[in-house]
Amino acid sequence: MHDMKSLLSIALILITGTTMAQGKLDLYDGNKAYMDGDMDQAQQLYQRSLSDAPNQFEGTFNLGNTYYRKQDVENAIAQYQQAAETEIDPVKKAKALHNLGNTYLQSQKIDEAIDAYKSALRTNPVDDETRYNLAFAQRMKQQQEKQEQEQEQGQDQNQDNQEQQEQQDKKDQQKDEEKKDGQDEQEKEDKGEEPKEKDASDEEKKEGQEGEPKRPIEISPREAEQLLEAARNEDEKTLMQMRKQKGSDKKIEKDW
Repeated sequence: MHDMKSLLSIALILITGTTMAQGKLDLYDGNKAYMDGDMDQAQQLYQRSLSDAPNQFEGTFNLGNTYYRKQDVENAIAQYQQAAETEIDPVKKAKALHNLGNTYLQSQKIDEAIDAYKSALRTNPVDDETRYNLAFAQRMKQQQEKQEQEQEQGQDQNQDNQEQQEQQDKKDQQKDEEKKDGQDEQEKEDKGEEPKEKDASDEEKKEGQEGEPKRPIEISPREAEQLLEAARNEDEKTLMQMRKQKGSDKKIEKDW
């Protein structure tokens, strides 16, 4: 983090006399390897020093720093958590929590980093570097939330646009179909074809076609006989009238 202040200090110890325990010698040599940039050697020496004193803050804390430098995030977090849990001194405890926050932030776990920085400040309220890193992490959180909100709004907008486009496509398709139907009907009229009636039954279509006879009227035999008799009587009346008319014409005729 270029804008974040790191506090990866090495817990150095003062070496005096020849009665020093082997664990402290390993811790001293581990610090020297760390300062020289040999992280693999430093890791081995810190681990060896902890085999003699497992809860030693300096060895646990510095081993966490070594893992951090090697970008071994999971092991770094584990070492800082152990150092913070086992240490009573508030200043040392706050250092472990500070570096724990740095490790979380490095791995983009912003919420966890904020919690670690807050715990460090509760333990050591006068630590300005932790206060600075907490503000930095909170700004990152705000930016992340803003980006997520913009992405969500963009997705909603894209979905709305897609739905509108689908509706427009349906309207365009319906218009094309109606236009095509109209063109088909016009072509049939140009060719002299009768347009089809959508609601007429097949029988009604047959009876309504031009040039085809209507269905005959059904009558009983009695009705047919009566009609025939009436026609005969009508013929006789007509014949008698024609005879009378002929006789009348002869009377008015002059004989020159």
